Amino acid sequence: SYHFFLLWLIFSYYSFPLDTTSEFSVRLYHQLQVAGGQDNIIFSPLSVAVALGMVELGARGASLAEIRQTLGFNHLLPGVEFSLLQNLTAAVSNDDAHCVIRFANSLFLQEGIAFNPEFLHLMRKYFRAQVETVDFSQSAAVAEQINSWVENQTESKIRELLSAEDFSSVTRLTLVNAIYFRGSWKNQFRPENTRTFSFSKDDGSEVQTLMMYQQGDFYYGEFSDGSQEAGGVYQVLEMPYEGEDMSMMIVLPRQEVPLASLEPIIKAPLLEEWANNVKRQKVEVYLPRFKVEQKIDLKSSLQGLGIKNIFTSDADLSAMTDGKDLYIEKAVQKAYLEVTEEGAEGAVGSGMIALTRTLVLYPQVMADHPFFFIIRNRRTASILFMGRVMTPEVIEPNDHDFDSI
Repeated sequence: SYHFFLLWLIFSYYSFPLDTTSEFSVRLYHQLQVAGGQDNIIFSPLSVAVALGMVELGARGASLAEIRQTLGFNHLLPGVEFSLLQNLTAAVSNDDAHCVIRFANSLFLQEGIAFNPEFLHLMRKYFRAQVETVDFSQSAAVAEQINSWVENQTESKIRELLSAEDFSSVTRLTLVNAIYFRGSWKNQFRPENTRTFSFSKDDGSEVQTLMMYQQGDFYYGEFSDGSQEAGGVYQVLEMPYEGEDMSMMIVLPRQEVPLASLEPIIKAPLLEEWANNVKRQKVEVYLPRFKVEQKIDLKSSLQGLGIKNIFTSDADLSAMTDGKDLYIEKAVQKAYLEVTEEGAEGAVGSGMIALTRTLVLYPQVMADHPFFFIIRNRRTASILFMGRVMTPEVIEPNDHDFDSI
């Protein structure tokens, strides 16, 4: 039966890669939530996993073990995770014109220290990643160099990732991680239906926001955690982007229930339960137009999750370089997401469609109070973004060319 099990494992792995890092994603979310007060949150679990995969390629000993353990790779044969990450990123970055996804992941190493050729080869093979050498003692120049590199990789959406203060004369290695996503909704919102609305924050105050509206076919479900902790029943709405592979899932507690009551129940198996149990149906959707961006100090978050070694002088990165006492001093991620009528970022096409209001009552999703969201690949279960909107940051007309509205 052992052979059969092994065969089954291989077969199930090769049919299509399934992301095994959702446990890690949710734990990282809770870390950010504890630190985040009443702020919006956005980060990219897939991008963090890829960045850690890069470090893992160069790690040995305890440094390697901590990464595998924390990311949930322990059940995989050693090394298999690199192909998995390669496949997961390939699944979201093949440009089928429906969605544009740009990862800007790189390692910057102090000049005068050499990367191992084998490490460079594997970085290119699995992550198509460039590694750069810089002179960290020129901190302002390095910040500028890294920032312009990131800006180029993310269609100028992610700027000023780092500043001169982020480096010191002892900095030897920096991990840079940014991600940009642009997608069009399969069912777009009509700009002429967008209205100013009040959004009720969890602290009781209200802000004015632009609320988009449409009645359309989406995946929808009502869930209950069985207790009153999460306020009883909550709604889950899944809105596919064009191409159907990528979707945004919105999890909304009842009007009077703060998101903080729902957050503790969010666990990896629950993400799967939502995905498997939403049903396609007509839904009336009210969703704010918003942008959310966040820069995260990955170092403190990852240390809280058990990846400590690579950030201290105990780090063993000997598979990466011949440098002695090398460790990662800085690790940051910046993620940016915009949600508008036509999708996540993009330009508006005009065209009028008359709304027919019938007497049939469809479920109504009214996102006029804080909600949790994920953007995921529906085939691989990869989570591209995870976060929450506590205040919808308004997209100014000058963020975009909105002349056509």
